Amino acid sequence: MSEHREYGEEERVPEHSGTNHSMAIGFYIAAIVLIFGVTLVMTGLISPDQASEGSLDFNINFWWGLVMVVSGCVILGMTLASPRRRAQRAAANS
Repeated sequence: MSEHREYGEEERVPEHSGTNHSMAIGFYIAAIVLIFGVTLVMTGLISPDQASEGSLDFNINFWWGLVMVVSGCVILGMTLASPRRRAQRAAANS
């Protein structure tokens, strides 16, 4: 048997309800992917090509960094152009 309890107004925390957050999780994911991507690109540009056993004959840090930078930009663009953010901007402008 479950007990249903009504919470008083002083017990409610509206800022944690999920509706008042200004940034979606995609923004933070994009930021992390971009930071790691830029770090890999810089590492790929700065570090000398090291021939190692099983070398792929191309700079893996540089190319994976570029993939991560492009992915981060796409995620960031999708986050900033989301319908939720457009609705929030429209509500703020009216």
